[in-house]
Amino acid sequence: MNIPLRLLAAFQRELNKEPRHLVELDGRMMWVAAELTSGLSYTVIVPDMDVRVSFDRRSAKLKKTVRKRPIPQWASYMAGAVSILDRQGLEMEGATIVIAGDEPNGPRYNHALGMAFVAFWYQVNEKAYTTQLLMDIMDSVQKDYIVS
Repeated sequence: MNIPLRLLAAFQRELNKEPRHLVELDGRMMWVAAELTSGLSYTVIVPDMDVRVSFDRRSAKLKKTVRKRPIPQWASYMAGAVSILDRQGLEMEGATIVIAGDEPNGPRYNHALGMAFVAFWYQVNEKAYTTQLLMDIMDSVQKDYIVS
């Protein structure tokens, strides 16, 4: 695994420890460092963009953060994936998730953030996945969550 040092440094700054989970997204230059937490909210930090967001299942369904603000566009694929993963029966405890990537900013980057988020939850649940499955989930999110 070829995890970038900036990802590990950002995780260390946030949680002051080493990540328990590391994911490298196949076919994309995206990496995840994460730690499961108590509660049911997901805090996602993207140090490359200097942004963060926190949402849970309920707030994501309403397209809101836990602070009742609109889900930022860059986080929409991740928030939209929550209900799909829930319907698939994946256990999704609370987590702090740091994602870094070498994709260009914009829609492709947002899409890759969603793919990385989903890949992390598949790994936590010890479920196999393919790049095509991740892309299919992102297509569903685009159609059923982002456009609607």
